[in-house]
Amino acid sequence: MTTTTAPTTTATAPTAPAPFDAFAHAQALLTGLGTDELPPAGGVRLHEPAEGTHAACEALLAGVWSALARPGALATNFRLVESGRQIDRSRWMRSRVGDGEILHTTLVPGYLHRAVERGATLVISHLEALDERIMLLCEAFEYQLRARAWVNCYITAGANSAFDVHSDDHDALILQLLGTKHWEVDSRVGARARDLAPGSLDRVLTPGTCLSVPRDTAHRVSGTGELTVHLTIGYEPFADVREEIDAARALVATTTGTTPTTPPAGSGEPARPAPLDYLASRLALRPDRRPGASLRSALTGEIGATTRIRWASRFPPYVTTGDEHLTVTTMGRRIRLDRRLERTVALLARGGALTLDQLAADSDLPDAELRALLAFGARHDFLICEG
Repeated sequence: MTTTTAPTTTATAPTAPAPFDAFAHAQALLTGLGTDELPPAGGVRLHEPAEGTHAACEALLAGVWSALARPGALATNFRLVESGRQIDRSRWMRSRVGDGEILHTTLVPGYLHRAVERGATLVISHLEALDERIMLLCEAFEYQLRARAWVNCYITAGANSAFDVHSDDHDALILQLLGTKHWEVDSRVGARARDLAPGSLDRVLTPGTCLSVPRDTAHRVSGTGELTVHLTIGYEPFADVREEIDAARALVATTTGTTPTTPPAGSGEPARPAPLDYLASRLALRPDRRPGASLRSALTGEIGATTRIRWASRFPPYVTTGDEHLTVTTMGRRIRLDRRLERTVALLARGGALTLDQLAADSDLPDAELRALLAFGARHDFLICEG
């Protein structure tokens, strides 16, 4: 008698998707556009989707849908635009203040769906204030571009253009998340013309595509008849520090009759830009702070393995190194730290969000000293330690 034994199978648990790394995604997009440090130069640039882009698009789309469902969002964060005109919010939104001064904002699906299908565009302004994933992406762009940045979202399902040809007074990165969208962008940077020049960029963007549009550049955007979602990351390089420097130069020229940083008249040389190192040091003097709180860590000194740690300033700190000490300028303050903390401070100052485990893996500090630095940073508000 022959006995047959059924083959054994081992159930394998599905692999959890890797967490969305906003800093790495922003860095990959900027590298694809031709730079990973400064605002994209050379006019209009296009970066095609790279491998692994789908997961990032899905994570950011989840942030969009989360923001739409979030009660309490300000009504002013939402606009519905059709043929260049805003549709009255009372038709597609309900807002009320409930007990405890709580704001309740909800969208009216029926009207909103019909409007979007016929070509209206739903605009969500400052999406970074409504979702954590978008917030981390915005912070990553701010650090890497050394810019003040914000994120708007555009949703439509029609084939029309809600805005026609227009230009914006800020630089922008366009990130396509869902569906396709038709972009026409003037080849002449700084052109505010109502008619696009021959040979201008004319492309249909697919999910994962990133497009750089310089300020004051005319463009036209329209749907393709399917549901489409894209993000616009608007940014101001060096957060107007350049304008401050230009104003100071003008003042020197007025009072002394000379401008030291300007070539002699008639020399044919362009005005010399301020050194990037100087711009970075000026930016670190700004008091702007990222959203977030370290209350628990600041009060107890406890930092858990999964605590999310971020540098608190909105713009990168400026670090100078001496024989025994580091001098860190951030949010208008100067902090003196031991030179042994140099590697760990550099990891934190990159601007990405790290857990204690991630930081410990790359830091050269013993665990006790690392925890002491993080507790010190939380108490003195140059680090945000959440969770």
